[in-house]
Amino acid sequence: MEGRLYQKGIQFFKDRGKKLLISLAVVLIGFLAYTSTLENLLQYTPIHDLDRKGDRYYEASIGRAFYTFAMVRGLNGVISVIQGTAVAVSPAGVGLNLAVGEILDPVNDLVERFSWVMLISTSSLGIQKILMEMGAWFGFTVLLSLSMLLILLGIWTPRGIPIHFSSFGYKMLLIAIIIRFGIPAVALVSENLYDLFLAERYARSITSLEKVDKEIKDTGLFETENEDPGYLERLKDIYRSAGEKEGIKEKILLLKDKISDYAEYTVDLIIVFVIQTVVIPLVVLWGLIRLVRYIFGSPRLFTGRGGI
Repeated sequence: MEGRLYQKGIQFFKDRGKKLLISLAVVLIGFLAYTSTLENLLQYTPIHDLDRKGDRYYEASIGRAFYTFAMVRGLNGVISVIQGTAVAVSPAGVGLNLAVGEILDPVNDLVERFSWVMLISTSSLGIQKILMEMGAWFGFTVLLSLSMLLILLGIWTPRGIPIHFSSFGYKMLLIAIIIRFGIPAVALVSENLYDLFLAERYARSITSLEKVDKEIKDTGLFETENEDPGYLERLKDIYRSAGEKEGIKEKILLLKDKISDYAEYTVDLIIVFVIQTVVIPLVVLWGLIRLVRYIFGSPRLFTGRGGI
């Protein structure tokens, strides 16, 4: 009898000592998270590389999106000047003016749609970057601190209490980790998939559009007022020197080919940015949401009652 009581006493002190050690560790983690000290300590671990890569990815992607948008809009400006110039010389040939209008009108519609795609893509990248910065604060400073508090309550709550503080605490701990590292994970996945499948398509489309821009200007149908105040007169001279229409017709046919290339490469860019900035992040976030639902819905995960 005395031996049994002795064993129970030893076990009681062991359990109490274990609770104290775990409680000290939980309080320390909660304090470090609440004071942002834990976040600062992570800068000296490999985890910091994830944040750095995520930040680098968003900076590069946003810059790429702005450059692409500016380039396509600039090329559309060149085409609009050609269209306006054709209207200006329409008395010399109404049929010519209609031909240019028919060629260029679909491009203007495509650029309008591309503008919306780029607005959505750039906004998506900006929102993800902000969420990554917010997640570093909300995920650890708020949720991690709260999860440690719940775990601490669960450690010292008697087993008869029906509220499972520890279970809620562990679940919130996983949620905190997902929020803290979810967006950087999205960035990492997006960057790798972009490098594997989209980078070559993007580079080819941008290079081709730059070439199309130069070739359109080289047709002689485009001159800016800054470059030559008499560009209308020069265009009329080109028209007259080409045999009353034949030279211009050739240039219009060449322009038609270039516009076809322009549309093809623009659609390729739309595909790249929609996949990179919308599809991939939504798929990754969907996976994270499914994980969160599993955490809260699984009856076998962290079902501990009070105490240890």
